[in-house]
Amino acid sequence: MTATTRLAEFVVKTSLRDCPDAVLAQTRRAALDSIGVMLAGATEPVAKSVRAVARAEGGLPLCTVLGTSLRAAPGWAALANGAAGHAHDFDDTNFALMGHPSVPLFAAALAGAEAETADGGALVLAYVIGFEIDAALGLALNPGHYTRGWHATSTIGTLGCAAAASRLLGLDVNQTRHALGIAASMASGLKENFGSMTKPYHAGHAAQSGIRAAQLAREGMTASDAALEGRQGYVTAFSGATLPADALDRLGARWELTASGIAVKPYPSCALTHSAIDALLELRARHRIDPAKVAAVEVGVNAVVPDVLRHARPSNGLERKFSMQYCAAAALARGAVGLADFEPGPVRDAATRDLMERVRMVVDPGLPNELEQHAWSRVTVRLADGTTLESAPRGASGHPTTPLSDAELHAKFLGCAAPVLGADVAAGVAEQIRRLEDVPDVRALTSRLVAEQE
Repeated sequence: MTATTRLAEFVVKTSLRDCPDAVLAQTRRAALDSIGVMLAGATEPVAKSVRAVARAEGGLPLCTVLGTSLRAAPGWAALANGAAGHAHDFDDTNFALMGHPSVPLFAAALAGAEAETADGGALVLAYVIGFEIDAALGLALNPGHYTRGWHATSTIGTLGCAAAASRLLGLDVNQTRHALGIAASMASGLKENFGSMTKPYHAGHAAQSGIRAAQLAREGMTASDAALEGRQGYVTAFSGATLPADALDRLGARWELTASGIAVKPYPSCALTHSAIDALLELRARHRIDPAKVAAVEVGVNAVVPDVLRHARPSNGLERKFSMQYCAAAALARGAVGLADFEPGPVRDAATRDLMERVRMVVDPGLPNELEQHAWSRVTVRLADGTTLESAPRGASGHPTTPLSDAELHAKFLGCAAPVLGADVAAGVAEQIRRLEDVPDVRALTSRLVAEQE
């Protein structure tokens, strides 16, 4: 049996009854977070650009573009919601994927569910299936895939989205196999675009491509049965290696939704900045640090980090999300890091701007090097009087070992959704998502996720 067929069988044969309660609980948390950041990102420039093209292209208005009054064809809605959801870089991550799983998957699944008038249970199952395939391929290809320059959110996420869409569109094993093969040729996304609007576009591209691959396969388009593991297939092209023989053996037996888990972001910046932000906020509060008296800050990071946090002197809000110098300085100077810190234009806060010049990021070979520890950091702050303050190597809040509480996640959702929907509607949506698999028609949820803006 080829790898593509093995994945297709998992997509078609997995049922909601197979999913442990903990997996379903994790899915509801992911849905709350993802829908919140989609709503928050709907006003961002990348989201507006995508919607402008969607309106011009037309298509059957079957699906909701969240946070707007626009309805679009499934592929365009998936693209718009995926790009909006990743616009603030506030969406969750997974360390097996080494990327952002949930926004692309929910963007594809919401569009597919609306187009097929599916219920909440079908939406939940599609997400779980897509996530498990994302993680299985991530474990097989990473870190080599990621360090070669590929943005796994899109390159691997496209296959996860195709799997989710195939399940929602009711494809059989043969059609699903072709959908995955088609998706393998659609997969793309370069890390060189980090710090630009193309980076959040990648999440929408994965969602749209997944929907499109499933639609084409349903209409009879075919692909190679060895599209994944063939000599010139997806795995070799994207990683320079071969697919491990046991890469897919744990599908449906070990659930990565609870094994490698999900890291929910408390800050709207690259996940690789978060452990340092946490450490500096804690040092600032514990020692009552005066930013003006900080002589130097050193942040030790994993070797994969400098290629991602490329913007030592960021020129705009998107680049600041990928700048350790900025994120560390903002945390120390202001004692908080939020959406307002990444608005367009130059750095407005003078204390942050001044402190950036004293922040240095270095590769620390002493940091742990497992996939789930690539985001760890070590922080040292030296004050003008010679005092040295240190934070030992650590991960970040929101990571699977230190998850946000339900109350913290709820507060994050309301902070994202209430400015768009209003406080009462946002609170009602949060309550509905707590029982997501019981929603009789997904449109009962999506109909509440609209706003006046186009």
